[in-house]
Amino acid sequence: MGRHFLRDSGAGNSDYRGELRQAKSAISAYIQAQSVLLSQAVIRLDGQYGNGAIVADLAGLAYIMRGKDYDLLDLETVQARLAQPPDQQTTHPETGTCRALFDFPDLALSPAGPRTRVIVAAHPAAPTKAPVGTTRSEVVYELFYTVLPPGAFTPADVVALYLHRGAFETVLSDEDKEQAPDRWCSHSAWGQEFWLIIAQWTWNLRLSLGHALHPTPMRTTEFAAVQHEPVAKPGSTVQADVSYQPPVWAVSRMGCIAGEHFIPQPDGTIQCPAGFPLYPQERRASTRRQRACGLCRSHRQLSSLPNA
Repeated sequence: MGRHFLRDSGAGNSDYRGELRQAKSAISAYIQAQSVLLSQAVIRLDGQYGNGAIVADLAGLAYIMRGKDYDLLDLETVQARLAQPPDQQTTHPETGTCRALFDFPDLALSPAGPRTRVIVAAHPAAPTKAPVGTTRSEVVYELFYTVLPPGAFTPADVVALYLHRGAFETVLSDEDKEQAPDRWCSHSAWGQEFWLIIAQWTWNLRLSLGHALHPTPMRTTEFAAVQHEPVAKPGSTVQADVSYQPPVWAVSRMGCIAGEHFIPQPDGTIQCPAGFPLYPQERRASTRRQRACGLCRSHRQLSSLPNA
């Protein structure tokens, strides 16, 4: 799997949206250089970017990010859904935090803003203040935004992609403790970036050599199993013969215009009693009277005719 690392200035006074647009251009160029479709790439963003404006900036790319628009929890539809049982539950392998997941496949982030898939994760609050999310009534709520389709990625898959495979450094931060690669050791930005690359490369080499000496089973994220539609075997079912009676015209009642007054034409149209052609526009299940009313009232020149 190819990876493209980009430097981020972080929060503060930096233009994080401008940096994100530059990162999006670099990621798109990298994906195209690898002959990979843009729909096959997933961008993971932290909570700094979790609002509707960023969702609009990422149009065309799949993403997973933390949301910070906690006002969404006050929506009536969200409150009603949170009062029901969750769609799934997941437990973090390191921290043991059990989250109840509520999936909203299409939720508007603002009255006039974009719509996206939102997953609300809820878990009981701890004695200490939660570093992420918002706490309400002894429950911590977290928001996750994504455009990954629900049929391919369950809520647990989305949260696992963000917290597990995409965020090992939140718990397994041994390289930060032992190497301290975040400290400044150069008088120039290029030297500092070179130091970060060397530090990460050395740590990866150490892990590779250590795994060769002491093999351990690799941990992977298991996605939802593929669901195959059952294929009917030839000859297993016998299709019943279906026959239809020839069409007949409606019977005229109470002096209304009957179907026999509408003459079929060779070109597929129907000539109404006023001499104008009627063109088929839609087919729907309705009574014969409703269908006749729809034909007559949809034509401007039929106002002088009696009701059908």
